[in-house]
Amino acid sequence: MPIAQRTRIAGLKIRVDRVIYTTITLMAVLIIYDGWEQLRFWNVVTVIVGPILAIFLSHVFGAALGSRVALGRPLTRHEHRTVFAEECRFLLIAVPPLVILVILAVAGVSYTRIIQVIVLTGMLSLGVWGGVAGRRAGLTGWPLLVPITYGLFVGAIILILQALLQPATTPSLHSAVGFDAA
Repeated sequence: MPIAQRTRIAGLKIRVDRVIYTTITLMAVLIIYDGWEQLRFWNVVTVIVGPILAIFLSHVFGAALGSRVALGRPLTRHEHRTVFAEECRFLLIAVPPLVILVILAVAGVSYTRIIQVIVLTGMLSLGVWGGVAGRRAGLTGWPLLVPITYGLFVGAIILILQALLQPATTPSLHSAVGFDAA
């Protein structure tokens, strides 16, 4: 049985690898985009959902083609629906950043600061997924800190990239983690 079909979180079959890929991709898109304050709410939603939707569609396309190659024949309508239904769970990745966006926008927080919170949350989620992987591998105590730290390290690389890629500003890690005035 493939690893992806054995991974369950809260009763859902989760492709953790895809969650990680998408989290990192979304973080990269959010740190590169500039001009948050010129956008309206629905534009910010689009910038968040767009990359996730593009990755979702690529997975549907790839899974359908991969199945077709493996089977050596066109997929039936039922098989197409099955591929689509399995990949739809992937869209749940958009929920946490959208919840953060809605809550902080209602609270009057600037879009720039909201994006910083979403990126930091993404970084922390990589540490959490490292912890989940470590626990599933039977690690406890100090050894469990290794996969957690590794996840946080990958997230920190994204923050460093944000500091280096900030348009029209002097790169600084201080501004990347959101300590400068927004």
